[in-house]
Amino acid sequence: MAKKKSKNNSKGQKQPALSPYRFMREKARTLPVGKCYIAPPDWQESGMAHIVVTRVRPSGNLVMASFLVDTFCLGVKDANYHENMTPSDFEEYLNNYRKGMGLEEISYNEAHNIIYGAIAFAEDGGIKPNKEFDPAGYILEEDTEDIPLIEYDFGKNGKHFLIVHPDKKEMPFYHILKKNLGDDFEFVIPYGDEDDEDDFEDDEYTPLSRIDSDTIKKALDGMLKMKQESDRHPDEEYTYQYPDYPQTLSVKNQFIADELLSPDNYSCLPREIIDRILALPKDEAAQDISNVILYSIGKTYKGINDDTIESWNNSAIMHSLILLAQLQSDKGLDAVLEIMRQTDEFADYHLGDLTPELLHPALYACGKDNITAIEAYLNQAGLDSYLRSQAPDALAMIIFNQPERRGEIIEVFRRLLNNMVSNLPVQRACDGTFAGFVMSNLMDIDAKELIPEIKATFATDCVNKTIAGGCKEVIRDIERGRGAISEYKYQIPDIYVQYESLKKFITKPE
Repeated sequence: MAKKKSKNNSKGQKQPALSPYRFMREKARTLPVGKCYIAPPDWQESGMAHIVVTRVRPSGNLVMASFLVDTFCLGVKDANYHENMTPSDFEEYLNNYRKGMGLEEISYNEAHNIIYGAIAFAEDGGIKPNKEFDPAGYILEEDTEDIPLIEYDFGKNGKHFLIVHPDKKEMPFYHILKKNLGDDFEFVIPYGDEDDEDDFEDDEYTPLSRIDSDTIKKALDGMLKMKQESDRHPDEEYTYQYPDYPQTLSVKNQFIADELLSPDNYSCLPREIIDRILALPKDEAAQDISNVILYSIGKTYKGINDDTIESWNNSAIMHSLILLAQLQSDKGLDAVLEIMRQTDEFADYHLGDLTPELLHPALYACGKDNITAIEAYLNQAGLDSYLRSQAPDALAMIIFNQPERRGEIIEVFRRLLNNMVSNLPVQRACDGTFAGFVMSNLMDIDAKELIPEIKATFATDCVNKTIAGGCKEVIRDIERGRGAISEYKYQIPDIYVQYESLKKFITKPE
């Protein structure tokens, strides 16, 4: 699964999206429920279930939460979430379960009843859910009578059944159960030594079944391999030399600058302003918007980089990208590319988790008729890998929206792959993470023409396989004609629908 690297929070307000934590608590339940899964399929025998619940964002991306549920005793042992996951990343995430322990799709009602039922059973013994249940649990509906009840058996033979592993991390739960249930529970010590009995006074114990230990071991081994694979692909060093950005803002249409920079328009531009901007000659409007972008970059990039940024009380860069995607003028290309030359922290500050939804559509709209400029950007060393990955997304958009240009874009990807064969080992204008993102694009466009180049790129052993998979997996999916998991990703949305969606998720900083 592809994940953005973690970053320290800026001292200023994160712009403009909610923090992941606040998003889960305040917005997750407003989204429609997506698919749900459970692993392993024989969870009732093993007493351990990995449950994945999704909700669907307006962009087609997913909010995902996973819960490690001990149905024998402890309820929710662990939980984590991702508030904005692409469908391709989510599919790769599921593949790790399929390979490790098997996976089965279930209904939301089943997922809900297993999770809340296990929590209630654990609380009967005095055990609360893991602290990570907040905020991951906000992906779930409230546990009310509106959710149809499904009866499941929890515990073993009707009793709490505590499994204590060799590191004895579960020992505190033994004492909680003892306090609340007396002797009315059972427990096991896997691979226990005789000395282990002392921790349990005079109680008897039995060995943990191999089904339980093997299932857990497979899951942990899979997670460890993913971490090891990610760790061996460091990011390309960021060495961009910033130009002199304009310190004063000059535009032909002053109202554009006023409205984009207005704190009152933080979450959304008024419809009459959108109409007024889009009614202008597109090159004229795009040039003014570009000037606003460059001015905004100059006012904020230093403070973001050295973590001294004060609150930036407008969403000018967000609004600019949305408008440029609609105007489709090459006058906006230089400004969009300049955003993409900034750091990941810069994009996170100004766009938050909206970055992938806004950047590559704007780049496509402004650059679809200037592939030379996009290729020059792709060949520029020392840039952020995640932002660089938006350029192949824009190239793929050309194939989806202008299929007659497929041959032209395939040749662009061919040159990119050939360059990576020599550049990946030295991390020049690419790195393993970027290469993984490119493979994901090639799977989306069914790039059968590029299979020899794909093999050569993987032969460098420098492609991060946690993003799109290994060479065999990528080629297999291309040959099968898997296509794009979410074609919405490669379309320019209706601006009015887009803003209506964004208003639900963006709140002005206090």
